[in-house]
Amino acid sequence: MKPLALFATALLFTGLTHAQDQTPEILSVDEVTVGAQRMETLYAHVLGRWSDADEHLTVMSTEIFCYARFGFCNEADANYLNGRAGVSLSVFDILRWDKHELIAVDSSPICVVNTLRIDFTMKKVTITMALKGETKDKFCKDIKATTAFLGGVDDEVKKMTQPKK
Repeated sequence: MKPLALFATALLFTGLTHAQDQTPEILSVDEVTVGAQRMETLYAHVLGRWSDADEHLTVMSTEIFCYARFGFCNEADANYLNGRAGVSLSVFDILRWDKHELIAVDSSPICVVNTLRIDFTMKKVTITMALKGETKDKFCKDIKATTAFLGGVDDEVKKMTQPKK
């Protein structure tokens, strides 16, 4: 039984390591001018595919826009469920934005807090879903904490060229 458990742990670690190595297709930060009042703001644009996304979704299935002056990020995320495609829009409040990283949260869901982190130095993007705590809401009972990594075309090519396990 121990060799099987060791093998399963190795597979899990290999998959997680690959996901952590992912780099978004686009990760850019620029000064932009927005709105009728022509306000200048620092702006981040990110494009890619979450590591835990359905295999039917393309590498361009998630797009994130962040505006420093306004203190929020929008995430448009494609989804695929029961043979049907859809899209969701999430709004994150920016907690911190410095030259190294951006951290934003969405605490509006009943059971979880979603944290978006953009590491400008390493060019990595993660989203972590953490449980808010104990609740009696029946919809929360099966939810597990997760972390996903945003990848691009190069990550998809690596995945396709790796030998099947």
